[in-house]
Amino acid sequence: MKIETLPLYDRLIEKILSFYATIWKDKLPDGIHNEWLGNFKNVDDDIQQKERLNALFLLSKFMYFGNVELRELLKCVFRDLYKYRVVKKIREDNNDTIDSVVIEQKYKEELLKTRFLGVGNPSESGVHILYYFRQENKLKKTFFINPLDVFQNQLIKEVSNCGKERSYYELSLADENITRYVFIDDFCGSGTQAKDYSKKIVELIKTINPNAEVSYLMLFGTDTGIDTIKKETQFDFVEAVFTLDESFKCFSENSRYYSSNQYTEIDKDFTKQFSQKYGQVLWPAHPLGYKDCQLLLSLFHNTPDNSLPTFWCDNNWNPIFKRYHKY
Repeated sequence: MKIETLPLYDRLIEKILSFYATIWKDKLPDGIHNEWLGNFKNVDDDIQQKERLNALFLLSKFMYFGNVELRELLKCVFRDLYKYRVVKKIREDNNDTIDSVVIEQKYKEELLKTRFLGVGNPSESGVHILYYFRQENKLKKTFFINPLDVFQNQLIKEVSNCGKERSYYELSLADENITRYVFIDDFCGSGTQAKDYSKKIVELIKTINPNAEVSYLMLFGTDTGIDTIKKETQFDFVEAVFTLDESFKCFSENSRYYSSNQYTEIDKDFTKQFSQKYGQVLWPAHPLGYKDCQLLLSLFHNTPDNSLPTFWCDNNWNPIFKRYHKY
């Protein structure tokens, strides 16, 4: 029997099975979708069947980026969001030169004046991906520093006119030759973490050296989160390889997952209703994902809590894309 003539449930299962052999092969054990679908229970068999069918439809639309895809995205961060911008500025400053020797030499000089940093503490994903970022872009480890290594405290001792001594510490940049600081992150949802980092670190950098360029580059970012960072922080340049607009919000009016839905069995309003129902139990504060983001997204190393909790929560629930929380 051709797949096109199978019932919708079987067609979706065929699609899910193909994922195991391709994009899920480095993440999910075979058959885990059955355990996950078993979470959706209802005393009414017809409603239970409808919930599982619609949940399976969402699973077929879920975006998962494995180790291979993640590494390719990290190449894009460096090439498209960092290197191309630096080269563009070099050309502009040199009468739009196309001399590759001149461009390459000056690019190396600019790279030496750049430091890459993660977002968050050493145990968080923003720092974790720097390891792969360094490998894939063949960068020396000297180009990477911890946020605390940006600054240094210098002990100043002074003697007043009346002969009284006083001592104090003066904060300065640890290396005055560094003119560009690039913060790398895997995902930006609301922009809250970037705003905190701006207050703790970026504002200090800009106060000490207003001419220093500080960038925030990410693999994925919602358009609202990116806009918030641009408006409410002192980052000079904010950009993502993959921007998630309103259409990536699962149940939004312009949802890309239902925009051309040709299946009469698939019901967006019904799916939102039961996702909210289970979400109220799994994560009452954010039943459809942190700050109602309603995403269908998971990365090789973790799942953002902005995604629907029915996919990642493990609170008396069998997740299919488990999230590792910050405790």
